[in-house]
Amino acid sequence: MNFSAVHVHLAINHSPLYGELFALCLVIFGLIKARREFVTAGLVVCIVAALCGIAADLTGDGAANFVSHANPPIAGVDKTLIKEHDLAASFFVGSSCITGVLAIVVLFIGHRRGVRPRWMEVVMAIFIAWSLSVAGRTAFLGGRIHHEEVRAIR
Repeated sequence: MNFSAVHVHLAINHSPLYGELFALCLVIFGLIKARREFVTAGLVVCIVAALCGIAADLTGDGAANFVSHANPPIAGVDKTLIKEHDLAASFFVGSSCITGVLAIVVLFIGHRRGVRPRWMEVVMAIFIAWSLSVAGRTAFLGGRIHHEEVRAIR
C-alpha cells in the first residue's frame, strides 16, 4: 500500500485536537484536586499537541494538493472548502504554539523556583481552552471538506 500526504494528514490530524482536550482535562483536574503533577502532565501534553499541530499543518498542503488535483475527482469532496480549513489550520498552529511556548515558560519557572504560582496554572488552563476551541473549529472545517453530513451545520 502506498502512503500519500493524504494518508499521513488523516492519520495525525486528530491528535492536536485530542491532545489539547486531554491537556485541558489534566490541568483542570490538577487545579481542582490541588495535584501539581497533573497540571505538569497537562502542560507537557499541551506542548506535544502543539508539535502535532505543526505536523498536521505541514502535511495539509500535500493533502490539499492531492485532493484538488485528483483525477478522477474524489467523490464527496468539496474542494471549495479547503482554503477556509487551511486558514483555520494556520491560526491553530499559531494558537497552539503560543500556548505551547507559555507552557514551557510556566514549566521552566516552576522548575527554577521549585513551585509554580497557581495563577500561572489558571492562566494556562484559559490558554489551553482557547487553543482547544481553535482546534475544534479547524477540525469542524476540515470535516466539512469530505463529510456531507457536517456541511449542513453552519
